[in-house]
Amino acid sequence: MEKIKKLCVIQARMGSTRLPGKVLLEVNGTPLLEYQINRVRQSKKIDKIMVATSVEKKNDRIERLCDSLGVGLYRGSEDDCLDRYYQCSLQYPDYGHILRVTADCPLIDPAVIDQTISFFENSDYDYVNNAQAGRETFPDGMDTEIFKKSVLHETAKLAELPSDREEVNEYIFREKKYKKGYYAAPQDWSHFRLTVDEPVDFGVVKFVIENSKINDGYLDFIALLTRHPEVMLKNMHIKRNQGIFKTLEKDKIYLKNKKKSSIASHS
Repeated sequence: MEKIKKLCVIQARMGSTRLPGKVLLEVNGTPLLEYQINRVRQSKKIDKIMVATSVEKKNDRIERLCDSLGVGLYRGSEDDCLDRYYQCSLQYPDYGHILRVTADCPLIDPAVIDQTISFFENSDYDYVNNAQAGRETFPDGMDTEIFKKSVLHETAKLAELPSDREEVNEYIFREKKYKKGYYAAPQDWSHFRLTVDEPVDFGVVKFVIENSKINDGYLDFIALLTRHPEVMLKNMHIKRNQGIFKTLEKDKIYLKNKKKSSIASHS
């Protein structure tokens, strides 16, 4: 069977509200985004890496970093992340599978990426992720999603709600027509936090990077933090997926305005 090429798109921007500029914060002189790209490059199943950011001026620094690393870049809407993924896929029409990774996961494990891809390849799913809300088993920060390109394209054309556009996967979760799969860790490690959303997260990730190797896996990070509970406990109180609640509020405003517009057009 012919191999289907895989494009990994890393979603990154400087405009985080909780920790502005987090993707280019440095540890040992290396920006977190560069550290993440170097880890993703260890994947044996990804054929191409791109970064998707917005046209906002503050993201010029991301463009300069990508240029220096030889990584492709697409700049689009600040809020419409779904369109950014769609536009990236158009640049590589012969790539049939699209992976989504976000830049707040600098410690993402290439082995977990490959395991998630293998789970997807050995099934008949349209979409697979390893961090579905309410079912998480991997540490926060290992999040990987993979789509069939046809599903991504259809979603990009049909999805309307702000949450659909910003979160990328909400429309797919809601629509029963798509075959969705979930890849779980061998045991529940979801209480560990290896992502960067809040200032305190950066301190934890900085400690992990400074005390590990670039090719270490998430179990190595868990072992390291377990030996240092004074670091491990710093951010374990933070709940996952806090950003979605703000986006869902936008949905309410969108639907309210749409209803008003519909009533006005029929009056």
